[in-house]
Amino acid sequence: MWIERLLFRKVELWAVALLLVLAALLVIGLAAVVYDTTKGKARFGALGTASVHLARAPWTFEEMRNEDTRTLALEPGRFDGPGGWWIEDGEVGADIPGYVLVSRHDGDAGRHVIEMYDLSDFSLVHRWWPDAETLLADARRDWAWMDYTGWRRSAWRAIHPLLLENGDLIVKDHYSPLLRVSACGDRVWLKDDVYYHHSTEPDGAGGFWIPTAAAPSDLPGVEEWFIDDTLTRMSHDGTVTFARSLPEIFIENGLRHRIFAAGLHANDPLHLNDIEPVLADGPFWRKGDLFLSLRRYSMIVLYRPGTDEIVWMQEGPWMDQHDVDVIDDHTIAVFNNNTANTGRGARVEGISEVLFHDFETGQTTSPFRETLETYAVRTPTEGLFDILPSGHLLLEEENAGRLLLFSPEGAFVAAFVNNDAARAAHRMGWSRYVPEELGQRALPALDCSSR
Repeated sequence: MWIERLLFRKVELWAVALLLVLAALLVIGLAAVVYDTTKGKARFGALGTASVHLARAPWTFEEMRNEDTRTLALEPGRFDGPGGWWIEDGEVGADIPGYVLVSRHDGDAGRHVIEMYDLSDFSLVHRWWPDAETLLADARRDWAWMDYTGWRRSAWRAIHPLLLENGDLIVKDHYSPLLRVSACGDRVWLKDDVYYHHSTEPDGAGGFWIPTAAAPSDLPGVEEWFIDDTLTRMSHDGTVTFARSLPEIFIENGLRHRIFAAGLHANDPLHLNDIEPVLADGPFWRKGDLFLSLRRYSMIVLYRPGTDEIVWMQEGPWMDQHDVDVIDDHTIAVFNNNTANTGRGARVEGISEVLFHDFETGQTTSPFRETLETYAVRTPTEGLFDILPSGHLLLEEENAGRLLLFSPEGAFVAAFVNNDAARAAHRMGWSRYVPEELGQRALPALDCSSR
């Protein structure tokens, strides 16, 4: 047969040697294209992007073949009990005003869900089931460093969803496109000009602040992998009304050493994880200022967009913190992950907690510490909190898959435990308190039965 003749025909040694040389040159050439692309030079365009994806193929196939465990909590068996609300006796009907958006990976459904609950009785008001594979089907996929397996329905998370008055949500995963979805989960718009991450905070004036990053960065000399965190304000229709590079802010405020110190070089030099707008003037800040949480240096920064000025900054006592909120005209509160790494990996030292910093006295206190010790709250990464108008503390222990609600005095009120039917906990997605007025305005739009 012709196949046998082809396979067993005699081949000159010089031809074999030539083929080996050509194969070696092809491998070297492919490696050079991959190296060039990952270094941000991008001289090979689409060929470079395709080459990087080809080089990652073994890991991509392995991730697809194995069970995806990225949505499991760090200690999946920590909470022995059914999933859902665990409510202290007598707390149902306590008439806590407002609602909560519980954002979580549903282990039984194998996908992410956002649920709105009425805090007065913990009843379910509405569910959003955003389908990442449909919503992101036509999103750009030319970021060479992006792990697109995270865009699968089974892996994608809706981080820090923001409810609008018409029942729509603003959602995204960490380092992904930004979406506005309807109450029924349909896409209203998609933004994939840059990638979006971490918090989404309303500014009280019809817009919101969100961390973004361009790829590649406009900073000279940096590689494509460099994360150029950007302070971005957007309107609800997706229009960008302000964007400012945080590394550039640091450089122009005399802090270039925090970005490019030779012995401390990192592609993620600041790790911006929260932008908290100031909504009213106070003795220590002005309306329109921004509090920034930077995990890299355990740093909180007060930035004034109007003058491009860093007004105040402090490192610690919080460690690897997430979430900074303005409590009153002289106090902020910070979610202190309290995570340290002594060379053996990141670990929570004791508990994660909420620290209150008083600008009048310069003192930092932890009024809920005893309560949080009792419930062994710990999340090495992520996590956030809200102080409700009633004084209650709503705290998400993200890595653990638990949402906790405590009274102003620190008494346990309720917990949402994100266990599946097998009692394995799954991760959360940055749940959010919804003020009563906003929730009631959105309620009429949340009926999808007739659509």
